[in-house]
Amino acid sequence: MRAHTSDTAADVIIPVCNQYSFTRNLLEGIYRYTDRPFHIYIIDNASSDETADLHKIYTRDITIVRNRENRGWSAGINQGIQLGHNPYLIFMNNDVEVSQGWLGNMISFLDTHPRIGVVGPLNSGPGNRQCVDRVRESIVPQIPRFLTDDLHERNRILKYHFQKAGILIEGELGFFCVALKRRTIDAVGLLDEGVVGSSDDEDYCRRLRKAGYVLGLSLDTYVLHHTNSSSKAKEGKRPRRASRKREGDQPDIIV
Repeated sequence: MRAHTSDTAADVIIPVCNQYSFTRNLLEGIYRYTDRPFHIYIIDNASSDETADLHKIYTRDITIVRNRENRGWSAGINQGIQLGHNPYLIFMNNDVEVSQGWLGNMISFLDTHPRIGVVGPLNSGPGNRQCVDRVRESIVPQIPRFLTDDLHERNRILKYHFQKAGILIEGELGFFCVALKRRTIDAVGLLDEGVVGSSDDEDYCRRLRKAGYVLGLSLDTYVLHHTNSSSKAKEGKRPRRASRKREGDQPDIIV
């Protein structure tokens, strides 16, 4: 299927390595709760589980790239960037659950100023710097205290209080779910596939700041992030040094 392209569309890039149930849950949420045109790029880093059969289930607005070896998370993101053409880019881990309007909310804040280089959502992970409870305690005391753990109800509450609102932050954003503009990637460059001494997201956030961009946190976007499994999965998918692409080692692309 031809990739959806328009002036308002986003390329949603999701590197995966096994964890089929997480990936399928995320895809179901994207199809159900996304309010902007999009095209999904699943970058399958040599999965050995049912992930290899995703193309039999999902055929709308999706391209599946099947790497014959595990190239790492950053390399998977770079593959998706180079395959896509839309003006907005979303980098995601496969263990995220999205809520209604998640994509439009982040892009709306991203569009408020040309120097906002990347925008992320609030999330559920207690150990994460974007955890809604940590943000309430340290930056935005106006965030209400929730009486529910339901993802969608929390999202509705935040949207009621902070529709199309966000803040600029001093630290880094976690790249489990972030929105960027393609022209920002053109200016700053692709992710470094051989990062040593820091994580991919910390490294890229530093590069964005060095290029004169600021980082934003969307206050009306809330997602669940299964941080325990994600941190392990992402670490396993990100080699310390990028592997060299061998001659003839071309990925299989299912459109």
